[in-house]
Amino acid sequence: MTVLPLVGAGSLLLAHLLTAAAFRKRTDAMIARLEDTNVAEQSTPPVPAIILSFARRAVCETPVPNNVWLSQRGEMRANPRGPWRPFTAEQVISIHEPGFAWLARMQAAPFVSARILDCYVGGEGLLEARLFGSLRLARAAGPQATKGELMRYLAELAWAPHAMLHNPQLSWREIDATIVEVSAESPAGLARVRLIFENGDIARVEADDRPGAVGRRIVPTRWQGAAATTARWMVAAFRPGRRRAGCWRTVRSSTGAAG
Repeated sequence: MTVLPLVGAGSLLLAHLLTAAAFRKRTDAMIARLEDTNVAEQSTPPVPAIILSFARRAVCETPVPNNVWLSQRGEMRANPRGPWRPFTAEQVISIHEPGFAWLARMQAAPFVSARILDCYVGGEGLLEARLFGSLRLARAAGPQATKGELMRYLAELAWAPHAMLHNPQLSWREIDATIVEVSAESPAGLARVRLIFENGDIARVEADDRPGAVGRRIVPTRWQGAAATTARWMVAAFRPGRRRAGCWRTVRSSTGAAG
């Protein structure tokens, strides 16, 4: 009898399709929430001169959008000793309040793909990976994950330079002539990231206490990455507020975050 195996295979396929559809629906809802955010303009705290100079050169007098879209292509790995895997991704970043959603498709093995959602929406962070968009491989949520995702938002402000000038929830501290700390409040405490400049452009970012997984525990971890952005390049590549019309860039990341 082949009926029972066929019924079983059909049930598994249906479960896969329903779970994948639910995951897509949830990610679409998060992205729509970011896109629909319409925050009234508020006064923002003063920013250091080097931030003001970078942001003004980057935005080049373009109108202030509610969000920006990026398209990305590169390689990533789940841990420092893991193999590099190719991925493509799209990301939306909010301007007037902290928020982003990064949806990636990674080749986990030949003919095997994983969908990854990394986001900070409505004051909550989430990282979730699913095989073929349905079978859960990993998930991180809660206060520590939220702080980590907020730190990613801060580290990637160069990709949304309008936010440097128009996000009232950001606080700035000039450490010296080439290092500026940007911070924002999270449920797990203050999230802080240092932006390090060379020749007026952001060369790299770093933090001392980004939550990271060590075995089954989440512990504060030193975190750094190359920014590789210049205001001149941003002027050429940056298109505010247009879905799927942002910049295309090759990256390598051992954390899953583009950068």
